[in-house]
Amino acid sequence: MQSNFEDYLRAAEDHYLQTPEMNGFKQQVDALQDRLALYETLRDQELIIFQAIADQLNKETFSNSQSDQEKVFTHWMSVLRYSAMAMLTDQPQTLTIQLSWLKGVVGGSEFTTLNQKIGELLHQCLSSILTQDQFALLEPSLNEAGNTLIGKSEPELALLS
Repeated sequence: MQSNFEDYLRAAEDHYLQTPEMNGFKQQVDALQDRLALYETLRDQELIIFQAIADQLNKETFSNSQSDQEKVFTHWMSVLRYSAMAMLTDQPQTLTIQLSWLKGVVGGSEFTTLNQKIGELLHQCLSSILTQDQFALLEPSLNEAGNTLIGKSEPELALLS
């Protein structure tokens, strides 16, 4: 998204933006407003989201120590923040970089079940809090996080292989 704004600003240095350029710029502004509203919702609801996940996790038993569970839980809070920023800036490559680092920290096979459960609970919680349009904006980032940390593949891709 940032480069699209930069493109319009560079074009405006030589000439006033023409109607098609103005329409494109307005679409970018509208998309940014939607993304910013979603970002603010995630920021404001973070405690509620993760409290609901923690409550569900407390009902289950995992082979990981309490300390490891807390670390993985905290990393998923970071995942949501990273995902929110990637969505806001429309720069998914930044999420890829952050997830590759995070996978080295919390991506071991001993954490697979815990990562999978937290990822599922996060999806459930967000789909109940967000509108369909908002969830659709965030879902690609969450799916990438799940694929990276859990190693799951997309159902459509699994059918093709």
